Amino acid sequence: MALRPEDPSSGFRHSNVVAFINEKMARHTKGPEFYLENISLSWEEVEDKLRTILENSEVPSEVKEACTWGSLALGMRFAHRQAELQNHRVQWLQNLAKLHRSAALVLASNLTELKEKQEMECNEATFQLQLTQTSLVEVQRERDMLRWKLFHAELSSPQGQSQAIVFPGLATAGGAWTEGADEQEKEVATAGAAREGEERWKDEKELHLDQTETQLEEPWTLPKACGYIETENLSWPWDISAAAKHDF
Repeated sequence: MALRPEDPSSGFRHSNVVAFINEKMARHTKGPEFYLENISLSWEEVEDKLRTILENSEVPSEVKEACTWGSLALGMRFAHRQAELQNHRVQWLQNLAKLHRSAALVLASNLTELKEKQEMECNEATFQLQLTQTSLVEVQRERDMLRWKLFHAELSSPQGQSQAIVFPGLATAGGAWTEGADEQEKEVATAGAAREGEERWKDEKELHLDQTETQLEEPWTLPKACGYIETENLSWPWDISAAAKHDF
């Protein structure tokens, strides 16, 4: 018996069908032999052999019929094998698709976490930068205020008054000009004080070159309560004649 009913790889599900095909192949010994000899070949090779047998006029009709039934049984076996291979391929592709979907979900989750982390780091860096800029501005303002206080203290001290850094309208080291003083001597002293004042203000200008562009654009105003000069209308170096018109 070439076909066995208990063999699931034969492609047949019913035992009576298997028995009928075995009966047809058994009419000649070449039928079962043809089935067993070609069971490991491809369908194209089996079909070529069957064609050779059918085209040979010397082969008896019983042999041709038995080999034809054997070819039918082999065709069902090959079809069943191809179906199993196709099912395995489909299952493999489905598993691969599930794996890709899982990987895509993991990557999307990781990307979202990374994006949120980068946004948090960016916001934190921006906040720290703003704090640093604010602190820098406050430090620069305190520095400028200390400079002006120091300058005011130098002007108010006896040593500063003796240096005769005087603007018209300010008191000199010896107090106000006394009545009856020589006019020429007064002009010479005033001119010398003006030159010294201009040189001092040039030095002061160089100290402020490191200030930020924002602070340079803002006008500097000294409180009148401290005896400072409002300098928003003065340019570097300060014009001594313009400063003379300002009241402390």
